[in-house]
Amino acid sequence: MIAVISQFFNTPSETFIRDHVRYLAPGKTVLICQDPNGADQFGYPVLSGIPRPSRLSRLPSRIAIPARQCWLAFVREGICKSDEDKVVEFLKAHKVDAVLVEYLTMGALFAPACRRAGVRLYAHAHGADSTVMPRKQTWRRRYRRLFASADGIITPSRFIADRLIQIGCPNEKLHVSPCGILPEQFTPSKRESGRLLVVGRFVEKKSPHLTIEAFARIASRFPEARLDLVGDGPLMARSKALVEQENLSDRVIFHGYRSTEFVQGMMQNAAIFVQHSVTARNGDMEGLPVSILEAMASALPVVATRHSGIPEAVVDGETGVLVEEHDIKSTAEALASLLADTRRAARMGDAGRRRVLDHFTQRHTRDRLRRAMALPAIAEPLDIEERQVQ
Repeated sequence: MIAVISQFFNTPSETFIRDHVRYLAPGKTVLICQDPNGADQFGYPVLSGIPRPSRLSRLPSRIAIPARQCWLAFVREGICKSDEDKVVEFLKAHKVDAVLVEYLTMGALFAPACRRAGVRLYAHAHGADSTVMPRKQTWRRRYRRLFASADGIITPSRFIADRLIQIGCPNEKLHVSPCGILPEQFTPSKRESGRLLVVGRFVEKKSPHLTIEAFARIASRFPEARLDLVGDGPLMARSKALVEQENLSDRVIFHGYRSTEFVQGMMQNAAIFVQHSVTARNGDMEGLPVSILEAMASALPVVATRHSGIPEAVVDGETGVLVEEHDIKSTAEALASLLADTRRAARMGDAGRRRVLDHFTQRHTRDRLRRAMALPAIAEPLDIEERQVQ
């Protein structure tokens, strides 16, 4: 029996957490979370409201956040005593052997409770928790305690693993396991001529406005081309203003937050997938964007940046084109080259699909995680459809 611990189970962008719950140990999983919304979709026992909101949360954020960090770093190592007792009792009652905690910050909070319960602890790093938080001495101190007590630290890319080694994580405790996709949900695209697709939050590290700038540079050369953007966030207003400025309102379509099924449908019609990820000013970086793997599974060539774990999935010149961060000119040239040479684009897309099927399916992720967590291997595919996908 395993437990998956996450603050939320219903965040739209965190499909990978829900996938861990569904596929890692079917029928042998319990859940612990702060917000119970969405936790009941899996049909597993749930302990919610952990950790309970702090009294500090009533204060203005400029005061509450530094105060809470100081409390966690210097006064209280984990969650409060009453919450810890509930967690220990829950883990023991369900005979949990191993715990997977989503994000290093949550791992640091729950490590004392896991030690008391006598269960193996594995913390799964992702993006900001590995790149932003370590810039603060407070969290470096907490992470080093986590590294010492955890049985394993899981990262989505070798790049993130190397960043954690730099702040004191022992290499022997690190396990690289990219998130995977269900291949039966992504069939090869019809590749409608000139359709470019972006999927992701409108935040600084995903820089949708830079993709729009690159598209603006080549739009006049490819009058049939259009750019679809799926997602929302703080940079939406800036992105829309840029489209108006470039007179591209009839060529750039903002779809907002949409369902997984909608994204799958968009990928079935797109010709090229674009992901101009950059390092945000606060240090925030990607792990390995799942949307890139979904695009590759849909046989789309990918134009992306040499950022974090992206080069570990996208092979430059083989499954797509990689450029440097903030290099709008090279991004535009890459898009133009693939729009002009559809046969080359198709070859890259087909190579990308083969790469995903060979390395980045949910079955690969499940098997890697189970090995990292010292769980017995499962020989069967995830479901009957997976046997039919080749």
